Amino acid sequence: MIICDDMEIKDYFDAKRRIAGIVHKLPLEFSKYFSDMAGANVYLKCENRQKTGSFKVRGAYNKIARLVEKGRPSSVVACSMGNHAQAVAFAATEAGVKSSIVMPTKAPIVKIEATRGYGAEVVLHGDTYSDASDHAREIEAKTGAVFIPGFDDDDVISGAGTVGLEILEDLINVNTIIIPAGGGGILAGVAYAVKHINPQVRIIGVQSEGANALYTSFKSGTLVTSATSTFADGIAVQKPGIRPYEIIRDYVDDIVLVSDDEIADAMIGLLERCKQVVEPSGAASLAAIATGKVNVRGQNVVCIVSGGNLDLEVVARLIERYVAKRKQGGK
Repeated sequence: MIICDDMEIKDYFDAKRRIAGIVHKLPLEFSKYFSDMAGANVYLKCENRQKTGSFKVRGAYNKIARLVEKGRPSSVVACSMGNHAQAVAFAATEAGVKSSIVMPTKAPIVKIEATRGYGAEVVLHGDTYSDASDHAREIEAKTGAVFIPGFDDDDVISGAGTVGLEILEDLINVNTIIIPAGGGGILAGVAYAVKHINPQVRIIGVQSEGANALYTSFKSGTLVTSATSTFADGIAVQKPGIRPYEIIRDYVDDIVLVSDDEIADAMIGLLERCKQVVEPSGAASLAAIATGKVNVRGQNVVCIVSGGNLDLEVVARLIERYVAKRKQGGK
């Protein structure tokens, strides 16, 4: 068990206590395939096998549980096309709180049905995420429901950061942790928690080339907004959260970019060689080491596999890619 006297991360240990028994504590899994490829000891933190299919449940449950401690809210509301929607629905139901999730009308039907299955009222509104988000805020104003952010919130960040605490418990001599990044919640949370316990651990974020707002913000030192064009929808965020950016700026060592093709290759490797079903955003961390964009040779490395909610359309595209590469003699 990790013991840390630094009161600055007390909230992270409190979050770990709140989510215990609610979320899975998933053990690290050693990957010989990616270890041989990177010349390192590579371990997977498989949040793709987490409840609701991603790490998002950690932050959502911590946030809602905190609200309950302060006095049970009558209801909560959120906006999401996928992982956050399912996480809030599950967390609210577990806490005995009513939830409404606003999703764009173009959201995949499988994710709409999954969110309803976790107990939320799903409200379909607008063609874009922005339209749905605006409507969620209208519901908040009209009903008094508490809005649950996807990443720009200290309780959500500390909940996500419990992944880092678990990694340090399971691999005390870890050298580098590599983390997919969109809005920055899990990258900020893990970086903050890990650096306060062991500042020597290197923290690297990974973004898609087609959704690089956080990368650009980190490199420029100024929070920026950028358009998104990537099949890694879980990290396709136009503007990072203000709070995550502040933490990332101070505690993250670097952020790198990978292409959609590189992510797809990592997904195939995870599926074929590691027997892991992983969504595009979740495979970004492995793409970073498979391409050598993060040099980890000789190190103990943990790649966070952030989610596994994979659309069947993406599966079909992966199969086509796999068959085409095999015909061409590719690996």
